Amino acid sequence: MDAPPLSQDRLSAVLAAAPSPADLYTSLSDYEEQACLIPTTHSKEVELLSAFYTAFFFSHLLTDQIEEARALTKRIPQTILQTDSIQNCLVLLRAVWQRKYTEIYKILRELPWPERSRSVVQSYESYFQQKTLKEVSNSYEAIRPAAAATYLGLDPTLAEQGDQGTIQKFVACGWKWDEKTRLLHPKPLITAPPKDESLQNEFGRIMALISHQGS
Repeated sequence: MDAPPLSQDRLSAVLAAAPSPADLYTSLSDYEEQACLIPTTHSKEVELLSAFYTAFFFSHLLTDQIEEARALTKRIPQTILQTDSIQNCLVLLRAVWQRKYTEIYKILRELPWPERSRSVVQSYESYFQQKTLKEVSNSYEAIRPAAAATYLGLDPTLAEQGDQGTIQKFVACGWKWDEKTRLLHPKPLITAPPKDESLQNEFGRIMALISHQGS
């Protein structure tokens, strides 16, 4: 069955309806052939395709398809490749590839993104933060607060000063704070997605605690 014609409203509907990143990726994949056939001679088409490819790009990142995301940028029409949103995607891809954590959060939070793409951008920030939290928790027995804050998009200066609000965000994740050594001791986290709904809800609560730098 052919997908309905691609439009701004249809793109919004797909973004809103997808129950998971994998479903979003699959749904947007169905529209790539249509997108390739849309001319780029008018501003409305350019705006639509920029929003589509931005969302499709993030669906790759949300499903850990970094190599495929790089391949996608090679298929984007040159006119669309020059739009601000896609240029932002390229900058983000470079930062993700090089694991430049401070830059990643700065790009996600401060660069301009199309209105229809903001939800998927925010979803990726939460996903990246969650993934990084697991990696750090399972890789370190002890870590300086500033380093931990950098990994999770928090203020490293406040963390290194022992700011209680920042430290408590790590403690809420099950980490221990040693006041004497001024070190955080991460608690290993499960790497597989929790099947138990109560565990999933608890992890969501933890992520909400650390998701905003200023909170």
